[in-house]
Order: sequence, then structure tokens, then C-alpha cells
Amino acid sequence: MYEYIEPHPIIINLSDKEGFKLREKASRFIESNLTKGAEKGNKEEQGFGILAETVIRDQLKLPDKQSEDPLGFDILLESGIKVDVKCRGGSLPFKEMYLSSDGIAREAKHNFFARQLYDDRLDTDIYLMTHLETPSVRSLPGTTRQKKWKLYICGWVSKTRVIREGVFLPRGSLTEQGNTWFTYRGQEIEFYNKNLNGFKIISDLLKIDSKDLQEDESKEGDLNITSVDALRIAYDLVGRGILTNSHLDYIKTALGITENVKSILHPNQYYHLLEWLFDTGQLTSNELEKAEKIMKKEKFEKI
Repeated sequence: MYEYIEPHPIIINLSDKEGFKLREKASRFIESNLTKGAEKGNKEEQGFGILAETVIRDQLKLPDKQSEDPLGFDILLESGIKVDVKCRGGSLPFKEMYLSSDGIAREAKHNFFARQLYDDRLDTDIYLMTHLETPSVRSLPGTTRQKKWKLYICGWVSKTRVIREGVFLPRGSLTEQGNTWFTYRGQEIEFYNKNLNGFKIISDLLKIDSKDLQEDESKEGDLNITSVDALRIAYDLVGRGILTNSHLDYIKTALGITENVKSILHPNQYYHLLEWLFDTGQLTSNELEKAEKIMKKEKFEKI
């Protein structure tokens, strides 16, 4: 039986000789078994997933992945629990919290392709969430000299709970990443790392049974948005008359945020509107001064 602990990633170095062998094994597999279809991911993305599964199998002393393995899940535990290994990769390490320019940390999230999650043919019970850190030139297997290959094993969650609690975002939706924003190219479901079930050691995965699955399926997790975004939404809903200032105070207290959260738009755009209101007699100088206490207007400086 699995025993819950808070999720903190287990990091596996894949830059040494043994790691390179696993990268070679994953590369050979993907060369022979690349799959195509809607939102299947390109060769690089599929390679990340195969490498993550290859590493997990190696760590747990399980047989190598076979080309005829079931489509919906990657690992079948002795308890009968079906495990789908999920992996996103990039040149940055996985962080549980990401700092932004306003000094407030953003919680880390994981992403699912919505179409895959709702595809009845993709039969699985739980998702094992991982992150692959790679060098900037990251085509598998890479080289023996590259030192930036690491797999972060973050935790697990039931498929039922991701569908119930995850936030669906259609194509074009905006998401924040550190100091930048980008729009999603696909239909995504966001689920936050803090809501996963963690591992003391990787072999804890083998302990998960049907009772653990049922417990997670009925668990009520925390917000699947960043605390910063929760506060931004609250500001907006207060302005629209849906929430009140008392709701806003409750959210601030519950999330422990006392700092000023930066907006998505630049402060100069806010000042443009405020100064227009001031010039048209709709805003007093005292009201304009309030803005100066929470945001800074920037001027152009020489390059």
C-alpha cells in the first residue's frame, strides 16, 4: 500500500555513461516506433516520453518497453494498476516554485493534452508525472559530453481526479511562465504539482493498489491555478461586481499574499488610462497618487 507524502521531485542524472545508454535505448525505440496522429507530439516530444518510461523501467528493474505494448498505459503494476508516464521537456530544470519580477513565487504545473485525456481508447488508472531537463541541442540520444540531461520524477495522480479537478484551456489560452507569458497551441488541461502524490523513493510506485487509487479519486485537491492568478481573477471579479472586497480579503489571507501582484499588461498601459481619466476630470490627483504606490511607470532609456 502506498503512503502519501508531499510531492518533491526525485532527480535522476542521465549525463553519465549509464544515462547515455538509456538515452540510446530510447532513441532506438522511437526510431522504430514513431506514432502519428492528432496531438501525438512530434519526434522530439515522443522521445522525451519514451526516455522517461525507459528510465522508470530501469529504476524499477522492469522489462524493456515493447512495440506491441498497450496504447493507453505504459506500465502495469502487480496490483493491476495501469500507469501512464507523462513527460514534458526543455532546457530549464523543474522547479516547484518559479519567481517572477514582482518577487512572488508561482507554483509549478503539469500539462495534459485534453484530447488524449478524454479518449476512451487510452485506458489508464494513474499518471506518473515527470520532467526532462535537456541541453539546448536535445535530439536523442545526444552525446556523451552533454551534461544537462536530468529526469525529474514528480509524483502521481489518478486519471479521474485530473479530469475532475484539472483546468481545461482551449487553444490560444494565455499562461504564465516565470517572467513571460505564452499562448497554448493545443487544447490543454493544467494540473498543479502541489496536488500530486509524492514519492520517498521511486519504488514507492510499485506499492500503489486499488485502495490507493480509490482514495485519490475521491480526494479534494487545492487550486489548480497559481496563487497569483487566483488573486488576479479575484480583482477582475470584484471589478465586475461578482465578488466583493470581503471575498478578496479572504483569498489574500488564504493564499498568504501581501505583496502587489503584477498585472499581465504593463503599468504604462494602466497609467495611460489613469492619466486620460485625470485629464477628463474623472480622477483626482490623490487617486492618481494611489497608483504610484503600487506600480511604477517606466520611461524609455537609451539603448
